[in-house]
Amino acid sequence: MQMRHRVLLLWTLVVVCVGASALIWGLWVMPVSRSVAEAQTVPLGQTVELPAEGVTGVWASGVAPLLGLVECRAETADGRALGIWSVPSPGWDDTLWWMTHGDGFSPVQSIADAGGAAASVTCSSRLDAYDGKFRLAGDVTGGGSGVGLGRMGNVDYPAGTLLALGAVGLPLFAFLMTIVLLVQRLRTGGSAR
Repeated sequence: MQMRHRVLLLWTLVVVCVGASALIWGLWVMPVSRSVAEAQTVPLGQTVELPAEGVTGVWASGVAPLLGLVECRAETADGRALGIWSVPSPGWDDTLWWMTHGDGFSPVQSIADAGGAAASVTCSSRLDAYDGKFRLAGDVTGGGSGVGLGRMGNVDYPAGTLLALGAVGLPLFAFLMTIVLLVQRLRTGGSAR
């Protein structure tokens, strides 16, 4: 492959990274950050109504979440339990913690969509000696789904992890690759004279 084709391919990769970054930030990071800022804070132990649609994230702050003692229970009005799963790591709290508004809130769990049914969630500390607060806001797990990567697609990586890493990794890669390509162009332009 000629050098000109390699450079063109790398510029295309930079444009793809910038486009993917814009999509991740516009459709995931900013809406989740906004939802956390607008969410109502309640003490652990209280029951809160779930939003009508979509997967909901549980964000917590205080000693209990710091020690990993928060557990949530969600059910519809007719008593049907909703699925709950933990936030993957690495994830939002590892890469986008600076986008979280509030007093040290971090995502701890996600709650499945109630399918339009009335539902509520109760989050509490496993040990009563430790307190905390929680909010119901945007989901950072990508709905709990995984993306099959690896050989034959047999290794599922959590979508939330890939989004969180892509939100910071793709812009950084595009920035650094742009610098490399510009320096290379200056070097080859100067040696061609």
